Amino acid sequence: MVGIVASWRCRCGIRVKVVAEADPSQPPATQTAVCPNCGVSRAIQGDKIVSVTEDTAVSEDIVHNPAAVSCEEKERLLAARNKAFDIYKRAGVELAEAVGIIAHAEFEFLANRVTNARQAFVETAQHLSDHMTKHGC
Repeated sequence: MVGIVASWRCRCGIRVKVVAEADPSQPPATQTAVCPNCGVSRAIQGDKIVSVTEDTAVSEDIVHNPAAVSCEEKERLLAARNKAFDIYKRAGVELAEAVGIIAHAEFEFLANRVTNARQAFVETAQHLSDHMTKHGC
């Protein structure tokens, strides 16, 4: 038998730790582990679940450091910032490749797109920074 440890953050906010066993000579089996706090279930690979507990080491960190809790708003803002940066980067590359090849009016149009993309990136990055400062995440 091989020991397996699985850990996840439940919807109720606690970190759940599951200790299971599996026999590597047998086909993989799936068991259901249940959050000890709220009862939400989750599939775990293993032949036998040995224990399901709250991972108190992580929970104590959360009490002392609220930033350790996953923040959906931060994740949303981070994704938006990354998307804005990708758009800005692509527009800059397109502009750089067009230098000397296209007419001045087209160049100005592309330059304005780069400027607008940069502004969107800076604003999105500032929203993320403001949120992280205010929320502590």
